[in-house]
Amino acid sequence: WYYVAVSILFQVFFTTTNLPYSTLTAEMTEDYDERTELTSFRLSLSLAGAVLILALGLVVGQLVDSPERQYQLLGALGGGVAIATLYWCVFGTFQHAQNQAAYRGQSLSDSDSGDELSFWQQLKIVFSNRPFLFVVCIYLCSWLALQITATIIPYYVTFWMGADDYFLAALLVQGCAIVMMFACNLLAKRIGKKGLYFLGSGFWILVQLALFSLQPGQRNLMYGLCVLASFGVATAYVVPWSILPDVIELDELKTGRRREGVFYAFMTLLQKMGLAVGIFLVSLALETSGFIKDAANQPESALLAIRFFMGPVPLVLLLAGMVLAYFYPITRESHAETLLKLSERRRQQM
Repeated sequence: WYYVAVSILFQVFFTTTNLPYSTLTAEMTEDYDERTELTSFRLSLSLAGAVLILALGLVVGQLVDSPERQYQLLGALGGGVAIATLYWCVFGTFQHAQNQAAYRGQSLSDSDSGDELSFWQQLKIVFSNRPFLFVVCIYLCSWLALQITATIIPYYVTFWMGADDYFLAALLVQGCAIVMMFACNLLAKRIGKKGLYFLGSGFWILVQLALFSLQPGQRNLMYGLCVLASFGVATAYVVPWSILPDVIELDELKTGRRREGVFYAFMTLLQKMGLAVGIFLVSLALETSGFIKDAANQPESALLAIRFFMGPVPLVLLLAGMVLAYFYPITRESHAETLLKLSERRRQQM
């Protein structure tokens, strides 16, 4: 129960810091392309941090013999870096946040009692915003596809492909996705966010089909496909979080209030739900297919389930996301029109 309590406390404090941190994208700029750039930069460094702490864990494991001391040292290092960077972010963005608030005719100390909404009132706001519902569904499809793939990779690499360790495959996907996020930013400026989503998801679908078709022993080809899959993974990370801020201005135009917290809180909730659902679906599929824990050889039904969740299941989710992205109503032009109307309203209120 000690570890359960610690895990719960960690998630609570992580959410209380990560939620306002995420909303900074909408606060720092209203520029359509600059938001994609900020999102790409933020998420790429987030992934880089995850990869670096894994590498640091390997180094600590080599230098310290005691497992207890390893976890203590790693926790202290990771926690120290996290605290330092959070305060760096706060003080580094404070002046810019003041300038942006002044541009909107507000100050950082402004508060509105009308924003103290109940959970059900917040849900009403969320579900009355049609573009946000598209963002939510696109994100849910992309995030579920990503989490299902991430959960099934260890089983796929170990039991279907016959490799001894899945770490390299996971590292190739995550590591290359860091670089691909910067490519996503450049592509989004040329073909737009919707175009980027179509390109990245379509490419990812082809890779998933290729992984589904691989036969045991084709490890080099598998590693190559993992590198290619990183482009789709980067797209799934970047696009939903870069189109979310555009919804906030549309809501402000309709209601006269900025409610970043409400929309980002709901997305964060979906993020956690998607992670839980992805793990649950994979676990359920393995259990019902006759997967034998700790067994080197698995029955054909279990191997088929593993391949099915590596290929067709993410494919269906990504196709659904592409259909939703096609009907997503906010474009570069419509967002510019929204900003123009907001600017005119602010001038009249000054």
